[in-house]
Amino acid sequence: MKNATGIYLHIPFCVSRCSYCDFFSTVPRDSVVKVAYGDRLLSLLRRELEAVDRALVVSVYLGGGSPSTMPRRFFERLGALLREYGVTPAEFTVEANPADLTESFLETLVCCGVNRLSVGVQAADDAVLAAMGRRASCRLMARVIPRARRVFGNLSYDIIYGFGKQRRDLVAEMRWLFDCAVPDHLSAYAYTRPKRRGAPPVADEERAAEEEAAIHSFLRRQCFSRYEVSNWARPGFASVHNRLYWTWGRYVGIGAGAHGFEPLAAVRYRYPENVLSFIERPRKVISRLSREMLMKEFVMLALRTATGVSFTQFGDLFGTDLRTMISPLFRERFVATGYARLTRDHLAATDRGFAVLNTLTAALFGDIERSLVGHGTTD
Repeated sequence: MKNATGIYLHIPFCVSRCSYCDFFSTVPRDSVVKVAYGDRLLSLLRRELEAVDRALVVSVYLGGGSPSTMPRRFFERLGALLREYGVTPAEFTVEANPADLTESFLETLVCCGVNRLSVGVQAADDAVLAAMGRRASCRLMARVIPRARRVFGNLSYDIIYGFGKQRRDLVAEMRWLFDCAVPDHLSAYAYTRPKRRGAPPVADEERAAEEEAAIHSFLRRQCFSRYEVSNWARPGFASVHNRLYWTWGRYVGIGAGAHGFEPLAAVRYRYPENVLSFIERPRKVISRLSREMLMKEFVMLALRTATGVSFTQFGDLFGTDLRTMISPLFRERFVATGYARLTRDHLAATDRGFAVLNTLTAALFGDIERSLVGHGTTD
């Protein structure tokens, strides 16, 4: 995926705000804002398509918020714009709330070229769904998910665990979902409590670990592979777009709250989380990263994957050998104890290591810092 480019379009609109959500989203009072936002989004996308090598665009991803709440006309115009510029991504994903999976909406997605649907299931327990503030119920999902499966050959679910005080039977939830329709990909995220008053509590550490283990055990029995700390897939269905984030790919972010990355220029940028300012005067807030910050980000993202950090890629990017930075203490603390796997070509976290990934990553950051200080190359 060398030099590959992904395009991310952020749709910050929801019908109502879920209790667990910490992403930028808003509930608009009328459709005029959505139309104006869509107009601005497409005008900036046209500008970006003029500037990129369109043959390298491997993915387009609409996230949110709830992209499925956008008007049909927006999707039709998006599809027409991509066709105008000859962009035929290998993966064209739209996130959708199950409550929006009407036959008309699915037909619209197919007509504009979408080939992958990511369904925000989050839970398969009505009590948990209610506590999350979801618009969907198990009864609704049992009706609409099989419909989506019939339309899309690439279907993904999102699940949240470690949420609230309810005791959940994650094996039963997963079995029920797979009985509705077997997906090709599944993202399982540990709940992180939003920083706002009244947000539901996080499950205690023991129960969260039990729920995570139940999900992982079920997915292994279904022949899914864990290719990233929170992501599982059947063979051939690892997310093209998400892998760009973890493997130092280029991605263009457009929309209020969207982020982008230009690896060759060592630049990250974002649009402020303000819908009206994005519509009226969109601007990128640019951050130029130091060599040390780039090294750390590269390592942090790569360690999230099952493959881990490629020493060859690290050397090509930064002109130095990461193996010489890894301290004897790190090897003793993480490699010898089975939390990390160190080979001639890669450093990767094991399944045990994924459970302590923040600690493992912080230790490697310390090794990088000490090595750079020792060589006087921290800038």
